[in-house]
Amino acid sequence: MKDTFLIGVDVGVSYVKAGVYDRKGGCIKTVSKPAPGEYPKPGVFIQKNEEYLSTVVSVLTDVVEISGIDGNNVAAVGFSGAMGGATGVDADWNVIFNWSILSDTRYHPYVTHMQDIAGSQISSLSGTNFPIFAPKLLWWKNKYPDQYKKVRKFLFLCGFLVGRLCEIPIDQAFTDRTYMQISSLADIRQGTWSDDICNAFEIEKGLLPVIVDSCAIVGKLSKKYAGLCGLQAGTPFIAGAGDKPAGSLGAGMVDPGILIDESASYGALSLCVDQYVPDTAFKTLEVMPSPLKGHYYPWFYIIGSGVSHTWFKDTFGSAEQGRADDAALSGFAVLDEKAATVPPGSEGLLALGLLGGRGFPSDPDIRGMWIGHTWTHKKEHFYRSLLESFAYEYGCVLNVMRKTYPELVIEEVRVIGGGAQSDLWNQIKCDVMGIPYTTLNRDDFALLGDILLAGNAVGIFTDIKKKARELSKKKEGFTPDPKKHRYYAQYMKIYESVFAKVRDIYVELKDIR
Repeated sequence: MKDTFLIGVDVGVSYVKAGVYDRKGGCIKTVSKPAPGEYPKPGVFIQKNEEYLSTVVSVLTDVVEISGIDGNNVAAVGFSGAMGGATGVDADWNVIFNWSILSDTRYHPYVTHMQDIAGSQISSLSGTNFPIFAPKLLWWKNKYPDQYKKVRKFLFLCGFLVGRLCEIPIDQAFTDRTYMQISSLADIRQGTWSDDICNAFEIEKGLLPVIVDSCAIVGKLSKKYAGLCGLQAGTPFIAGAGDKPAGSLGAGMVDPGILIDESASYGALSLCVDQYVPDTAFKTLEVMPSPLKGHYYPWFYIIGSGVSHTWFKDTFGSAEQGRADDAALSGFAVLDEKAATVPPGSEGLLALGLLGGRGFPSDPDIRGMWIGHTWTHKKEHFYRSLLESFAYEYGCVLNVMRKTYPELVIEEVRVIGGGAQSDLWNQIKCDVMGIPYTTLNRDDFALLGDILLAGNAVGIFTDIKKKARELSKKKEGFTPDPKKHRYYAQYMKIYESVFAKVRDIYVELKDIR
């Protein structure tokens, strides 16, 4: 039997990654390149589809070449990608509206508009309390009506990329089922676009992509792009999943009760359940369909938590980064080392690390803040309090999960993503939440989820659950300190109450700006 390979491609906000895997799920080689994007002014984030497409072709080309495989032996390619955004193309796949994610906050008035008109219905049917995809469409429709009329399909990023790479007919443009929640236009129970929601906001269903299963073969690589990236024309491309559900699958989140902390650019806490229960009471949990039928991922994310960490390092950590460069370390590792000397609670310094607004419960006007600092506080206090602020967010949502699924036993959090490398942050979250944390034996979870789905689509992996459990193993564990947990509970109570007390200030500042 000739060697057979699978390729996964994960298209994120910050990076585009590709990996080559053998038929047993072993990783042969990965390649990563920065994703395009720029912040020209506050509230505006520009990412261009064509630049993303060029980056994807580049990482595919490099990963095939560097791995040394024969591109003709690739059985399938699976994609995952950033979820919270939208793009629009015409009948010939020309870009009318570039990929716009939630960091581009110009669409925020339409989030409130949808919530005011049909918030309860959207929550019940689509499983979301914070619409993203649909408000982007309403923003474009109202602000750019001439361009809007040219759009034939509104898509998510991976739907655009795979559509172009495979030259899919525009009427077959797709999205996989894991995006239904974030669309805010779907009926998750029925697996269709909702007539009621679409009609309420005058969004034509014909402008929306076809909903397919995550393991569906949606196209085959065109000759044009095969020649560019070293793969065989006709290689099957799989629908795949959003980056967070793909990463959760790759981390072995295939049994009810498993909790995953994806410590990434947009930190997320996800729970695996086997029933669809929308959070209409607390308006905190999003309920996303799993790539595996019959499972759902109640989850929430922090807008730009990892982005905020990078912002802090780049803005205030030049000395630490210089020391890190000299010692061949990460700048985050040096910041962690100093912050570890600060006691829990950062000696009375409380941070709001939500520089891009609060997602769940929805409060888009919130921004960053430190309160309680004195002349005794130093850089390490500010950094530790930033880490603690995200842990408080997790603690709040864990309480909601327990109330929403009271019979489900949650005993452990598996942490993945770049932040999983921080022992300090893992321990802080462990102490705040009062639940054990564990790292895993690998860090390629989204890519692993991609190739699990791709392998299943072409008959290589017949039992995805079994294979996912086999490939992801526990590594290092963190146990909560009961004394610190009780101490942190006091800070978390203050943290929960602070939003109502300060949000008017943010609104007034925004109005001036």
